[in-house]
Amino acid sequence: MPSDKRLSKIGLWLCLPLLLILSAYLYIGSDLVHQPRYSLEQKLVSSNTSTSTSTKASLLDGNQLLNGTPNEGFVTYVDNSRLYYNLLIQLLDSIHYFSTRPIIAYGIDIDLDFDTKKYPRLIQRRLNKSNCGRSVFFCKIHAIIESKLDYGIQIDADSVVNWNIDILFDVIHRWPYSFPLAPRHPTPPNNMDSFFKAFQLDKKNRSMPYVHAQFSWNYRAYPFFIRALRYMREGNFLGANYDESAVNVFLWKDRVQHTLCRIDPFVEYLPAYENQEQTCGKSCHAAFMIIHGAKDASIARRSFKHLRKLKRLPFIQTPSHGFHYLNETQFTCCEPDSQPSSIHPLICEYPHWKLGN
Repeated sequence: MPSDKRLSKIGLWLCLPLLLILSAYLYIGSDLVHQPRYSLEQKLVSSNTSTSTSTKASLLDGNQLLNGTPNEGFVTYVDNSRLYYNLLIQLLDSIHYFSTRPIIAYGIDIDLDFDTKKYPRLIQRRLNKSNCGRSVFFCKIHAIIESKLDYGIQIDADSVVNWNIDILFDVIHRWPYSFPLAPRHPTPPNNMDSFFKAFQLDKKNRSMPYVHAQFSWNYRAYPFFIRALRYMREGNFLGANYDESAVNVFLWKDRVQHTLCRIDPFVEYLPAYENQEQTCGKSCHAAFMIIHGAKDASIARRSFKHLRKLKRLPFIQTPSHGFHYLNETQFTCCEPDSQPSSIHPLICEYPHWKLGN
């Protein structure tokens, strides 16, 4: 009998480590160690979106694919405009050169057919304009929702990116709030009065400046986008600045007080970055990460070629102290009426912002 007891104890001690290993395996395999994707099974998300995904996407390092969707990446869209199709080529070139992340490109009522050997990190999908609402501009928000990315950066097709673009993914991984980030607009429009009235907003008591509709977000922001798209589909925000008007209205309604720095300066300001000018007279607080607004493919192509030659130049522009790197924290890309956020130096806070500051 004593020998039987000893054998039982030995067997118990041998089984215990195996049970611990099995428990750890089951725990790691569950979603308890990873924030699950936001559920998009809602009536606002169309069920008839056709999707064709590059098989190359499955080879990406560091991106867990779910039904062909990476964990993080860029989103853009084009319709059947030849102008924007040609511009998109320049954006794809710059992302494949400067970034390690994939890009999801949506064709609005068209099937995109880019060479996936040339663009191995391109995922091509299609959206129906009828599901966006009455304006093709609303398809930007619809594309963001349909992307199902946990961490996403939306970039307009008339843009090229710089060497530092992937820093934005660090920003949105740190971002703790349930609304998207967008860069401060250099020239706020004065055509929003009808929306202030319709949505009962006090024009003089807004919580932050007007932002440009190029969004960076994580899974927490999907309810915000879904609400905005619902209003667009109901016939709101036709005119003025369309999707940009909508997002600004709901950011103000929610009393949001954060923007990104002006990370997407217009292409006309690129020479200041190229020449690393020491002084600046207009739109001086900027971070040259996205070059935006080239309405001609030859201009976008030339901008990309220049960025390739410039290598890793300092990119934080100041009014009178030239350009600096992000870790030179004594310099900031935030305007004087704001302050750099402790979350990330590319985020600006507006705790006391008033119109006219």
